Amino acid sequence: MPASSSPLTVLLATTPSLLLATVLVVATALLLHHAPRQTSCRRALWGCSAATGLTAAAFLLEVLSAFLPAEVSASLGWARAALLLGTTALLAWLSPWGRRLISLPPRTQLETKNQQLQAEIERIKHTNEVIALSEARYRLLMDTAAEGIWILDRVGRISLANPRLANMLGTTPEQMKGRALLELVPETERPDIINLLQRQKRGEAVRTLCHLLRPDGRLVAVQISSTPMSQGAATGSSLSVITDLSDQMKVQDELRKVAADLQEQVHGRTLAYRDTANQLAAMLETSRAQSRAYGILQDLNDMLQTCPTPNEAARVAGEFATKLFHADSGSIYIAEPGQAKFRILGSWGLQNETAETLQLNDCWGLRQNQAYPHNENQIGIRCHHLSIGPNRHSCCMPMFANGQATGLICLRSDQPFVGSDAETTAANQKIRRLFASNVAQFLANLTLRQTLEQASLRDPLTNLFNRRYFNEQLAIEFERASRARSPLALQTVDIDHFKRLNDR
Repeated sequence: MPASSSPLTVLLATTPSLLLATVLVVATALLLHHAPRQTSCRRALWGCSAATGLTAAAFLLEVLSAFLPAEVSASLGWARAALLLGTTALLAWLSPWGRRLISLPPRTQLETKNQQLQAEIERIKHTNEVIALSEARYRLLMDTAAEGIWILDRVGRISLANPRLANMLGTTPEQMKGRALLELVPETERPDIINLLQRQKRGEAVRTLCHLLRPDGRLVAVQISSTPMSQGAATGSSLSVITDLSDQMKVQDELRKVAADLQEQVHGRTLAYRDTANQLAAMLETSRAQSRAYGILQDLNDMLQTCPTPNEAARVAGEFATKLFHADSGSIYIAEPGQAKFRILGSWGLQNETAETLQLNDCWGLRQNQAYPHNENQIGIRCHHLSIGPNRHSCCMPMFANGQATGLICLRSDQPFVGSDAETTAANQKIRRLFASNVAQFLANLTLRQTLEQASLRDPLTNLFNRRYFNEQLAIEFERASRARSPLALQTVDIDHFKRLNDR
């Protein structure tokens, strides 16, 4: 305060400040009375009140210094400075920055917190390394997988595709990224794909067969096996494995062609058999004398149709040969596949009159491609495969199918097979030819049918039995065990690397 200032001047100058301090004290008291009960709010008001009081005290000391001597005023100046400094400190404590500075924890607690933060940083770093390693393994699996793999988002767009899938479709993984799945399938199959995407959104694992379009317009037959990315969650994002079925479809097409060719052959053989039966029916109508023979031949055909095996057919043919030609003994030979020799399929009567096997040159009937009846009175040259007495007669009838000799019927009897009547002999020759033709045709059809059955029971690539054969044999064994009331065991063998063996 300057010495020239009078006390009245000082009083007038500080009166507004004193009035303002008084108003602040009264306002603070009213606020404390009506303030909420929260500790923080009341603490702030108390602090403001204390600051206001200290300020008022400083103003009061300044007024008093005007009425006191200079020495006392100097002492009051230091007190006033201390009050102002306390007010400043109190206001700093009331501010957020000040409270934060004052409320800092101890150094030991800060060091402990720092160590915890460093440990957390190390844990996060380790977690990131594990994630990076997992991503690298995942990428390696995607790039080296033998099957196509893609990841679809919830709207059905490809977010990731591996090189195998891109190579399958004739494109690159970058070009496939972002493409909609519906763009890769034909329009006729899009309803099925839409249904697949809806099931994926519901969190279902699905599998379907479809075709994918290549950029050149070709279709690739594939199998899609899709699994949701989050098991049991309807996220819509899914991982799919795409298997190329092109080779398998080619094999199936080839099998269908083979089956169609075999069916056509069976149909052709059936038509040929029907033609033979029609010829037989016409001959029955035109000749009463031959009605019995043709009736027996018709019965032979009917019986042959019920024979499941060539041996059974040979036994039936022997029975009918006895009725037709009065042959008390006989043998039926069948050609060995890929060899120029014949073996006995079935025989009746005397068993030691002919060889078990014979070559093409051992029989005159096979040499001449026609029936060869042996008769001492007319034809005295015997076949090399025969070992019969002088009073025994024979007739060798070759069997032909598709223009090739498939077998031989050798009949033997005490009565000659060649009569004196030329017309009867010609009729008998026709009957013998029809008999041999019917037996040969049926055996050929039976062989073809067995070939078809084997083709349906075996894998064409490996010649191993397939699932159908397993099911049929299992049913037979179940019935057999049930009839015998005996236990049945089923053994399963897991063969490692069987595909490598299967592909040889």
